[in-house]
Amino acid sequence: MDVMGFIADNMGHFAPQDIALLLFQMLVAALLGAFLARVGGRLPAEGMRELALWGAASALGAGLVGAQLPLAVLLLAFAVLVRGGESSRTHQVLRFGAMVMGLGCGRELIPTVIVGVLFVLVARWAFAPRG
Repeated sequence: MDVMGFIADNMGHFAPQDIALLLFQMLVAALLGAFLARVGGRLPAEGMRELALWGAASALGAGLVGAQLPLAVLLLAFAVLVRGGESSRTHQVLRFGAMVMGLGCGRELIPTVIVGVLFVLVARWAFAPRG
């Protein structure tokens, strides 16, 4: 298999220009989550960062699932799994993000890796030391 064949096989239902759109959607979702927390909910910086990360994870999941019903059901099952257990909210959102990225890697490897980098940067910002 040549390199271009490998890339084509791992793009899933994405075209190269769709990756930029997904990056933009994820960034806007993170900004809207932060805006909702800060202005709408009057939450402190910790709440703002958490909602920004949830927004980014949701946009990433929705973008990877698209209009594919089996993937949407799988993502819903992941959300239910994250909800259970005794773990902290931090671990819940990171677990959900890891599950979404795992879902994406199972379907569209290259777009997930490219967009996942932005998600990791949002997570790093969301869980930065307070002070």
